[in-house]
Formats: sequence, structure tokens, C-alpha cells
Amino acid sequence: MTPGVTPDVVLQELDGLRALARSLVHGDADADDLLQDTAIAAIEHPPVADHRPVRAWLAAVLRNHWRMDRRGRSRRQSRERAASLARSEAADDDPTRAIDRARALERLAAALVALDEPFRTAVVRRYLDGRSAAAIARELGVPAATVRSRLRTGLARLRAALDDGSPRWQRAFLPLLGATVKTKTSTALALVLLVLLALLAAVGAVWFARAHRAAPVVATATGPAPGAQQPGPARGAPVEVAPAREPTPGQGRPGVEPGDATGGAIGGRVINWSTGGGVAGAELTFTGDAGATTIRTRDDGGFELAPPAPGRFTLTAVAAPGFLPYAPEFLHSTIHVALARGQVVRGITVFLFPALDYTGRVVDARGAPVPGARIRLLGTPAGEQVIDRLETEWTSDRDGRFTFHAADEAVLEAVHRGARGWARLDDSVAITRQLTIALGEAPARDATITGRAVDAGGAPVADVLIRASPAEDREPTRSTAFATTGPDGGFVLGGLDRGSYDLAAEAEDRAPAGVTGVAGGSRNVTITLDAGLALAGEVVDATGAAVPAYTLLVVRRDGAARRLIVARSLVEPHGRFEVRVPRGDYDVVASAQGWAPSAPTHASAGTTDLRIALSTGATLRGKVVDAADQQPIGYARVTREAPGGGASAQPYNPGTVARPDGTFELTGIPPGPLSITVAAGGHHPRIEAAMTASDGAELGPLTVALTRLAEGEEPSVELVGIGAALTADGDALRVNRVFAGSGAEAAGIVAGDRMIAVDGLPVGPLGIDGAIAKIRGVAGTTVAITLRRGDQSIELVVERRKIRG
Repeated sequence: MTPGVTPDVVLQELDGLRALARSLVHGDADADDLLQDTAIAAIEHPPVADHRPVRAWLAAVLRNHWRMDRRGRSRRQSRERAASLARSEAADDDPTRAIDRARALERLAAALVALDEPFRTAVVRRYLDGRSAAAIARELGVPAATVRSRLRTGLARLRAALDDGSPRWQRAFLPLLGATVKTKTSTALALVLLVLLALLAAVGAVWFARAHRAAPVVATATGPAPGAQQPGPARGAPVEVAPAREPTPGQGRPGVEPGDATGGAIGGRVINWSTGGGVAGAELTFTGDAGATTIRTRDDGGFELAPPAPGRFTLTAVAAPGFLPYAPEFLHSTIHVALARGQVVRGITVFLFPALDYTGRVVDARGAPVPGARIRLLGTPAGEQVIDRLETEWTSDRDGRFTFHAADEAVLEAVHRGARGWARLDDSVAITRQLTIALGEAPARDATITGRAVDAGGAPVADVLIRASPAEDREPTRSTAFATTGPDGGFVLGGLDRGSYDLAAEAEDRAPAGVTGVAGGSRNVTITLDAGLALAGEVVDATGAAVPAYTLLVVRRDGAARRLIVARSLVEPHGRFEVRVPRGDYDVVASAQGWAPSAPTHASAGTTDLRIALSTGATLRGKVVDAADQQPIGYARVTREAPGGGASAQPYNPGTVARPDGTFELTGIPPGPLSITVAAGGHHPRIEAAMTASDGAELGPLTVALTRLAEGEEPSVELVGIGAALTADGDALRVNRVFAGSGAEAAGIVAGDRMIAVDGLPVGPLGIDGAIAKIRGVAGTTVAITLRRGDQSIELVVERRKIRG
């Protein structure tokens, strides 16, 4: 064995390897398998003595094993059987090793029996009975996150009980790593104990080290969840807007400062999207050329990444018990970090969404509950729980009910005796936390789309993320599907209906590509990706200084519509960026926490000297109260009505959350008309407009009164507008619906009309968001609308009224 690559060194380097393994495969069990394969390869086939870092070499070995596993499970199983036989024969020839293994087994069995509850039950059911964490959670009636926490603690205690200061017990079982770890059985106790011991040898050092660095912390969603009754002052207390205080969570500006970190550093906080409080014990995994590094947040949610050498990293995953993970497909995270020697970027904010308990109900066509229905999660538009999935299947109880966790806009399917139904977790479900799936006669969504991703020369491109998005928006319960291409460039997108889909392909260092209007069930679809052209430049603030952390959006105009091509969150001390795009013209927009987003900068592909300037923006102060009793509503979400984009962990337009006393400050408001959306659990959301922002302006104080939901009432948005539902249609906005009693109805606007100008300004350059901002205003005022109806052009003056839509 090469000097320096000993079993002990391999074990010490497994911390980073485990994070990388989890980002490559689905679930802890597969990650453990991959780690064990890597440990075997490292010990049996050490590298030549070329002085390469052990961590980087091991990471390369791990990736190679992952690729080999994807190419052929049968070949891997054959190798395992051969290796098992060879190792068994070698063990038989060495009585000393056999005795060591027997003694280690005896110690492990004793430690397992002595393990305290509830950790022993969790470990036994997971590793002896072969149950998943989700299954154990159902059996014990606790959240899956609690089970995972118990497993970690239990394994750490077993590791501590077995560790006598010598790795001899580990070395006794290293020859058997991989021999039985992929065989599940509940009857052969000796083999199962061997599996558990192998697991401890491979990953125990990681958890043991963490347990000794700090006491175990189980992070939970602090503060009331949306929909819960909020505490407040006694009834009758006067409602006043509090004086200016520190910005509410997520509103501070990141900055860069010199430091003595040789590899550079970034620091920030992981905060709860619902409350703004810090998330303790969250694990952030950063992956770079040398492998993966996992860091854990402090009690206040704070974290710092300070690698030994500068480099480029991606934020591969963020996870904490009680929260939805940020865990996109490996190699496809949109959060990128570049570190420079002696430069420290501080003030980064990372968001996690609480894994709230939603209550689902399955009913038949008559509204009667359906017990025993099978429910499954079809997917989410962002696909951000790919490598760290929560529970995805449920069964309805005798009342047709089930409890689930899912991200916003997730689509769920229910099936019972041939009847099917679907429902989406939309804003209304997020507020009421109640979802109903109605069953009926409908074809199964079992179509697939197959194809290949190739480069400009026709060669296959591996590791391309393929996204299939429903091409029509008429059916809200159609879901987005994802797949990653294999070594041959092939992909299979499943769980689709026979409708039309738009396929988009993304790969590192290539321009995005896609194919539109692909029918579910299509075969041999080819998507061609080329290198494209660069769009590069820098992002600066109002003083010309570099902005070290921001989200970049690259948008292609299509009439009034705006098509997002690239969304990327960047941490770069000098504010620089470079992305690849197809040939064409684009709008480039940057947004940074605490600053107003930039105005769109027009650029053609190939432009490399862009300068994107952020302005100071305005600040809006206000308070959210209940309309009935004027009591403050804490933890209400306040967001600019503006386009979204970027990762959930670092969104383009995050907004802010009200304090427990209902007060808030929203900073970084761009100059121009302002509309905000305010939402809170148990209340109808509200859009407030009729405000105009300018750089440096202080807006407010504004009191936003939300109407409480009545028993069984569905939430609807309260706003002032003309009362028409609009979508982009070329250079116009198509009227899809006119609300009863609205100004649009009174003026004679009908569904199918195309709005081409607002107050004399063409809709195309305004875009759908700019046009809607001009339509909003004060109740009782009017706005001039130019319509096209057939061959006619119609000028109307429409009154703005309060509506609920």
C-alpha cells in the first residue's frame, strides 16, 4: 500500500466523501453502499505515490464507482460475489483475523443491546429489519426527520461504545466491507450485524467527530406555522406602526472584507422562511474539485465555509430536521461559490422551508371519503428534493385522509380501483393546509418520453438535466418531470400524460437547449447542446463597488412574455459572472439582498463586458393586522409582486416576514410603481398597490388589514384592479376571464380580448408584469386600456375597483 493511504487515513477522509456520496445517490443506504465500495477500492488498489491529495483521489474513485453502478448493476453484483468468496477464503486462512472478527461481533451485539431507547428501536428496525426511515416513522407515529435523527444519534453512540482508542476492531472487518452490505435479511443476525459494523466503520467516524464537536441539535421550525393562531396583545390595544428597527430577516446586505483565510471564506445564516429565525443544526454540503465538504450551522443558524485553498464550489444540498431539503440533481445546483485568497464574504442568507403537516383527503365523484386510496407525489416544478427525498407515498385512512409534506406547487396523484385524481399544492392549499383529491374516470399518466442529448457533432452528452414542463397551462394538475442523461446521452421521462410538453436541457459549460411541443409518449427525441456564447461581466452597487453575492437572471423576450433562460445565485468577491447562452438577444437582471434589483440590461450573446448596476432602492415600513379586530398578525410573508426565479434556498425575490408584533421592513424596492403581496395563515392574501418608489425613499407607514377565512372558505386574493385575468399572448395580454361586478365587466371587456396598450404604452415592451403594475392602483381611479377584438381596435376607460379573485 502506498505510504499515507492506510485504512485509518481512508476512514479519516470519509467525512467529505459521505457528503459527496449523498449528493450522487438516493438515500442514506445507497450512499453507505457507495462509500463502502470506495473504501474497498482505496485499500485494495491504492494510488501511485504521486503526492496527490488523498481526499481528491478518493473523490475520483467514488465518482467512478457511481458511474460504474449506473452502467450495470449485474456486473457489480458479480464482482461482489467474487470478492466475497475470495475474502472468505482469505479469512479462513488467517485464524487470528477470524477471532478478531468474532470478538468484534460480540462487542457490537452487546453494544446494540445496551443502546438506550428510542435509539435502539430505530437502529434495529432500520438495519436489522431493513425498513426505511419513512416506514419506521409511520410505525412509530413520529416524523421521518425524528427517525433520521435517532439513527444518527444511535450510530454515534454505538461507535463511541466500540471505540477503545484503537482502530483494531475496524481493521478486523475491513476485508469484509462490501461482501454482505447489499443483502437485506431479517433472519441472519450475524450477517446483519456485520452490515451494521461495516456501516459504522465506513461512516461512524463522521458522526462521532460531530458528536464530540457539539451536543446534538435537532432543528425544528421555530415560531408559528402559517395557518396557526398567532399570539398578540390584548384586544383593544392601539395599533401603531413601530419606529424603525433593524431590518427584518433576509434584508441585510452581504459584504466582502479582507481576512487571513488562505482559501477565502464565506459566512452567513440559514433561516426559516416562515419565521425568519435561524435554523440550528442545518447541514450545508459544498462540492468542489477536491470533493465535498459538509458544515453544520450554529444555534443561531450561522455558518462559515473556509476551505484550505481557493476554488469554485456549488451548494449541493441544505438539509435540517423539520425542513424541506434543498437537494437538486447532482451537478445541477444553481448556487455557485467562488472563493479568493484573503477575501471573506459575509451576510449570505440561505432559506429553508418548514416541512409543514398538510392534511390531504381523497373523495369520490359524490364527495364521499375514499379509504385505502394510494397517493403518490408526482413531482415539483423546481425538482429540488431529488437527492434527499421526503416520504413520497401514502395511503388514505378510513376517512379518506392522509398527512403529507411537500414543496409548493407539488402535484399529488390518488388511485383507487381504477379511479384516479390529481391535485396541486397551490397558494390556497398553502394557506389552509388542506388538500382534496377528487377521483374520477381518467387515463393513467403512465406515458414516457425517451431521447438523447448530443453535442453539435452528434456525440452523446452525459449528466444533462432534462426537464419536461407542461406546454399548456389549462390543466393545473399536470406535473413537471426530470431525468438525467446516462453515458450514452439517453434519458427517459416518466409519469406523463399524452399532452404536450416543452423539454429543456441544462449542462455545465454548455448553453441551455430545448425542444417544444413534444407529446407524451414520444420516442427518440434528440436535444442538441452546443457550447453557445458567453455572457459575462460584473455586478456593482450604487457606489460602483462589487456586489459579492447576488442572483442573476438571463431572460429572452417573447413579446409580452419573458422566458427565463438562466437563473443562477452567485457568491463571488469581485462580483463577476459568466454564463453560456444560445445566440440571440437577452435581458440580464441581477438582484441582491438589501439592494434594489437592476433594471434589465439588454445584451447579445457573446458580450463579455456587461456592468449590471444595483440601486439603493426604497424601503417600505408597515404592519399586518387582522381586519376584524385590528390585532397584529405575526410571521406574515411580504413580497414584491414581481417575477421569481433562482433556487428556493436563494430566490430572486425573497421578500421578508413580519415580526411577531406584525411590523415589517421591505428594503431594496426598485424605482417605479410598487405592488406587494401579503399573505398569512388563516387569512385571504392581499395585494396592495398605488405606491411609487424611488431610490432612497422611505414609504409608509402602511397598515395592511387581512380578512380572516371563514370556516371551510377557500382563500382568494383581495386587490384593487380592473378585474380581468390576463396571460401573455405575443405582444399583447389575452383576457382569459372577467370577474363579475368588476370595472372590466362594466366597461364591456370580454374573454378573448387582447390588450395591446395601457395608458397609451404598448404592452410588448412593458411585459406582463409591467403592464399589470400600471393596471393596479387606487379604488375609484381609472386607467386607459386599448384592446384588439378581431379586426377592431377599441379604446376604453376602465374603473379600478376592489375585487377578490
